[in-house]
Amino acid sequence: MKAKYQTICWLITSILMLFPMSVNAQEEPMSISGVELLRKGEQVSITLQTSGKPIYELNENLKARTLVVKFRNTTAAFADGRRDRLFNDPQIEGIRFLDMEPDTWAQFKLRKDDLIFDMVPGSNPGQLVFRFRPLIQLPPVTLPPDPEPATIALEALDYDDSNPNFTSLTFSFTGPPRLFVLENPQDRTVRLRFADTAPGDSFTLTPYEDGRVRVDELTTDPNQVFVTLGQIATDFRLEKDELSDPARWVIRIYGQPIFQDIAIEEEDSSLTPDETAKLDREKRVRNAEIRAAYQQGENHFRKSEYDLAIEQFQKAYAAGKNGIGEFEDEWNPLAIQSLFRIADTKYTQLERRRGRNYHQAIDDYTTAIRVANSTDIAKDLIPHAQFRIGRSYQQMRFSQEANTSYELLRRDFPSSYEAQESSFWQALNQIARREWGQAIMQFEEYLKAMPNPKFIHIAYYKIAQAYYQQQKFPEARDFFDRARALDSRYVQEDPMLLFHMGETYYENADYDVAREIFQLLLDRYPDADFSKFVALRLGDFLRDEGKEDEAIAAYSNAIRSYSLEIALMGKLRIANIQAERPYSDEHRQALRTYDEIITLYPDSPQVEEAKLRKGLTLTLYGAYREAIAALEGFMEEYPQSIYVRRNIIQENIDENLKGLVDRAYQRQDDLGVVTIYRDYQAKYLLNFRFDTTLFQVAHAHQKLGFHNEAMDLYRFLESRVEGPMLELLQLQAAEALIQADDFQQARDQLARFLQRYPDSVYDADVRKKLADVYKQAKEFESAALVYEQAIEKYEQDTDLLQAEVVPELYYELGLMYEEMGRYTEAAEAFQKSIATYNHPLIEPDVPNYVIQSHFRAAEMLYKVRNDERALAQYEQAIVTYTNWPDERVQEQINWARYQTGVLHKDMGQLQQALEIFGDLMEKNPASPTLWQQLSSEQHQALSRQLAYENYLND
Repeated sequence: MKAKYQTICWLITSILMLFPMSVNAQEEPMSISGVELLRKGEQVSITLQTSGKPIYELNENLKARTLVVKFRNTTAAFADGRRDRLFNDPQIEGIRFLDMEPDTWAQFKLRKDDLIFDMVPGSNPGQLVFRFRPLIQLPPVTLPPDPEPATIALEALDYDDSNPNFTSLTFSFTGPPRLFVLENPQDRTVRLRFADTAPGDSFTLTPYEDGRVRVDELTTDPNQVFVTLGQIATDFRLEKDELSDPARWVIRIYGQPIFQDIAIEEEDSSLTPDETAKLDREKRVRNAEIRAAYQQGENHFRKSEYDLAIEQFQKAYAAGKNGIGEFEDEWNPLAIQSLFRIADTKYTQLERRRGRNYHQAIDDYTTAIRVANSTDIAKDLIPHAQFRIGRSYQQMRFSQEANTSYELLRRDFPSSYEAQESSFWQALNQIARREWGQAIMQFEEYLKAMPNPKFIHIAYYKIAQAYYQQQKFPEARDFFDRARALDSRYVQEDPMLLFHMGETYYENADYDVAREIFQLLLDRYPDADFSKFVALRLGDFLRDEGKEDEAIAAYSNAIRSYSLEIALMGKLRIANIQAERPYSDEHRQALRTYDEIITLYPDSPQVEEAKLRKGLTLTLYGAYREAIAALEGFMEEYPQSIYVRRNIIQENIDENLKGLVDRAYQRQDDLGVVTIYRDYQAKYLLNFRFDTTLFQVAHAHQKLGFHNEAMDLYRFLESRVEGPMLELLQLQAAEALIQADDFQQARDQLARFLQRYPDSVYDADVRKKLADVYKQAKEFESAALVYEQAIEKYEQDTDLLQAEVVPELYYELGLMYEEMGRYTEAAEAFQKSIATYNHPLIEPDVPNYVIQSHFRAAEMLYKVRNDERALAQYEQAIVTYTNWPDERVQEQINWARYQTGVLHKDMGQLQQALEIFGDLMEKNPASPTLWQQLSSEQHQALSRQLAYENYLND
């Protein structure tokens, strides 16, 4: 009963917390019917026998010595009804099976915290094998030392194309680094590697391109910097010079610029050499003006002077645009880049100032993309702009528009860095829209696409949060573990995420980590909406660890510190603990608390739980009628409750009825059993689910002589039960027929039983009852035949326990022969009863029929006047049971002594007879007895006879 009570308590606790538990229902539930433990060396195998292939999930916390297996749509159906399996094993303490309707949780309790486990299929699909073994400690692996941090910082990169013969790239450092140059002629790139170098804190790479060279990218390793240059000039050539004070590397790029060739080719046909040289000088001046404005804009941007930066970028773009209109020349790439940088500056300005209106930045990015597409210049900046458009929409919480921008980016530029990163930001959008499955897929795509994801720790946290919302707690815990290993401080800035992480570890039974997280949440965010629930959850940890007194103290603290709602929840939790302490009277205080909440706070949300808990507590402590009344009231008031709709209340009422009937039945209060049945018959007992209870009711009717009602119940149960229960039921039905003097039906019932169950444990009882039926019908020959067949069957049985019934059968056969007047056969049967009893005859637990066989065998021999054998049998009985403590046996011994005196007299041994009668006369019984009176008469008669004979002899 307590296991059932705990099941409901766990379910209530789960439902009434913040997030409801989903239940997977199936048509036919599985069942767990057996547990077997097998040890091989240090490995322990535990086999669970199920009715089919189970569906389950694992929640393991081996450090806390706990493993929980949640079997979906499964019930525990052990023959003995126990839910705890304890092992005498140094590694495994036991298993507790908890009913979490409609699931069953198997909680493995380990004795050691250094165990590992795996699962393997059993010999058939219905077996699940868990193997536990100690963790093998491997020698520590020595990892290579981390590379030394760079000692030189890259401070700046300056460009100079004022000289028509070459372009200069000047790298400024805090110290002189080594430079390695690697040229790749296939893709026309040159890679510069600066050893023992890292970018300075204020360094930002400014994209650059002219007719000779393009600065593609800058990448870093832990202690080196790589700069990739794209070759544009037709006869590309590179020279390098190292300068000191300050430390610098100057890279000079030589070669004929491609745009000069185009310009000259276009003008050759219409311009003179002087005009061409003039145009070339003007172009250089214009390009220098654009480059200077662009560089000043970058400088202002680095100093966070955003308005000045926008002004310079606009100036650079205007110079480039004016050159196109006036000279019909090509766009300078820096002019197009300025458009993108204007948008970048506005976006950064809004982001750092926490602005909310990003529409101007979106418009500028859109303009830059349109111009880049129309000129085919700086198109490599379009992915960045498209990404920033998506981020702008996301900052304004226009999630649909943001997702559309990210999808366009991945469609048009699938291999770009921004496309790969956009999966992360789109996943965050889906988290905000509670699209948990889509968010997980996007995060996984982001993690797969990026070789070294920038936001890997955030992705792990958000994936864990999505799994938590889907109630996939083991998966959520796995990603929380990964995220905390990378960055444990990020989650501390998000109270909701911190709460979800604590709940995840709690659901995985990792109470130590969960308690630490909840305590941190309570300390950092004491005024958060859910912090009040955290105070109760800290008490839940202590309760789940078995520290009930400490849990009560934690709940009491929450009651004093928070609102009425929390106070009532805390009171309920304290009452729930008190209600589960069966060896004290604390459950009475729990009942008073439930009544207080029901009476004083009838409109509070806690009233429903209080009423349900009251009924369950009354059930647990045997107040069955009061519990039924309380649960019936709950059903009437809350017909839509999950406990009513899933028949949980009805099941508990059934449990109470079962307990009520069983208690009366165990007290042999048959009238009470019948009264209970008639009180609740129409409402609950017409199709009661506990067959054993209905059997008890039928048996009580039978014992009171209501044989027709008993037979009706037996016939009803016969179609429902099977196995040993069916055997016992049919046996009792036959007994009821016998008591009703319906010998014909009883004989047929018993005959069918023997035919259907030839190896039944009730076989001997049934055969004796069948013989009794024949005796009561005066068919003595048939009764004797039944006894003889039974004796023959069990005498030939090699099972010694089965053969134990033979002495009693011989005794019953002897009684049968005695009643038939066949005293010789009766005496033989009684003697065989003694002979086949293979135990000491004077032990305290010797059966009464063995004792009676001694006396009845002698009596039967006396009746057939086999005096010598009768005398010997009487003397054996007297010697065997002279000191027997039972007064009735002592009475029989005195009669046996009287009979020995009579036999001696009849055999002419008068002196022996006289002594026996004299001894019996000297006894002092508590009340006058017939054998003593007869002994006195026999003694007087013998005395006169012997005196007369002596007179004659004299």
